[in-house]
Amino acid sequence: MLLPAVFSALRRSLAISLAAAVLVAACSLPCLRAEDSVADKLSSQVHKIFDERKDAVVKVRATDALGIRFGSGFFSDPTGTIYTHAGIVLKAQDVVVIFGGKELPARVLVADERSGIAILKVDASTPFIPVGDSKKVGIATPVMMIGYPEDLDACPSIGIVAGLDRKYLGQYFSTTHFRANLPVQRGQGGAPILNMNGESIGILVGRIDDGAACHILPMNAAEKVRMDLVRFGELRPGWVGVEVEDAGASVGGSTARVGALDPETPASRSGLKPGDILLSVGGSMIGTSEDVLDASYFLTAGDNADIEVIRGPDKLTISVMPTLHPQATGHQMQAIAVPDAIQRIKLE
Repeated sequence: MLLPAVFSALRRSLAISLAAAVLVAACSLPCLRAEDSVADKLSSQVHKIFDERKDAVVKVRATDALGIRFGSGFFSDPTGTIYTHAGIVLKAQDVVVIFGGKELPARVLVADERSGIAILKVDASTPFIPVGDSKKVGIATPVMMIGYPEDLDACPSIGIVAGLDRKYLGQYFSTTHFRANLPVQRGQGGAPILNMNGESIGILVGRIDDGAACHILPMNAAEKVRMDLVRFGELRPGWVGVEVEDAGASVGGSTARVGALDPETPASRSGLKPGDILLSVGGSMIGTSEDVLDASYFLTAGDNADIEVIRGPDKLTISVMPTLHPQATGHQMQAIAVPDAIQRIKLE
């Protein structure tokens, strides 16, 4: 009597196991198909962007006293305006851009050490890459680069934004840079960094370590350089002349406190005072002293900027007119260099 019961239980157990296996298989297949679909869509989009944008990417060849330098660049409008890396053309005597089987002489409109980019011009009607909104880029955003490794054709690379960096190796950038896990080769400096819509959201300005990662200047920072040229024919980085320190305790959501003030600076003449807590500069919100870096980068000499502060119990809005830095030479402004141990940043 026990034997039939055992076989009956065994049959039930096998039936349940088989049903479970079928259910798992049924569930797994759509998951695999979904994964394959995501990969296929990504691959298809990369192919599409590369095909649509590669003709707007150029190889830059610059000749200086040390020889020949190569880099990448891209057209930002249909009239032959090119973004590239400043280091390629900074001291060049002759600059040529190569695209579509042609070589065209290029004029250097500006090579800006502050931002790390240069703007060139060729006399031609050109394809171009539309500018995207770099403010929407954050950690884990997928990005794509099209550039020219030395002696090779244009090629795509894909990666992901891993950080938003204000400094590297103890030195502050002039504004926040994207750090991307994106492979970089020699000759690709100045290449466009694209979002998955094929819009430029940054420019490659620095290779990290062995080239497994890179730093990218956001396009909104590059566009500040271009707009200065359009408006004034030269760069106009604004300088206010105030030191900002860490207040420790937050006041009104900010720990950025005005420190020393030279009486001959725009900040002092505007009515700012030591001890004021900064809430915003030129429309950019301030929460810490390091936020001043991004805010001050976008100031323009000669354009009034509102600075919101807390002074005692009062919230005040003070209008200040930035000027050119008194030590600025030509178009070039060096990035701010501050050791990690120093928690004091100049608003410039």
